[in-house]
Amino acid sequence: MRNLKVVPVEVCGMSGWQIQGIDRACSDSLWEVIAHAAIFRDKPRAERFLEKVCRKPSWEYDWKYWGVPCGSRVSPIDAFQSHVAPFSVI
Repeated sequence: MRNLKVVPVEVCGMSGWQIQGIDRACSDSLWEVIAHAAIFRDKPRAERFLEKVCRKPSWEYDWKYWGVPCGSRVSPIDAFQSHVAPFSVI
């Protein structure tokens, strides 16, 4: 996974901040946008979570919380076919 960053998002009328980046499912696939399911209410909290995510090697990620960002189109040639199910962090 590369280029992880905190980006502003709006999901179902809720504004917040989400971690997004690009990833390749395998060496012969395209780079695709991927997002974490958590939506943070403020940017500093999202940035702290981003630091935590960046400290982990990718094989330790809990992949059930990663997927295509809401509102993104999925192509039949994409490796990631499911949209992330966003949730708000309290």
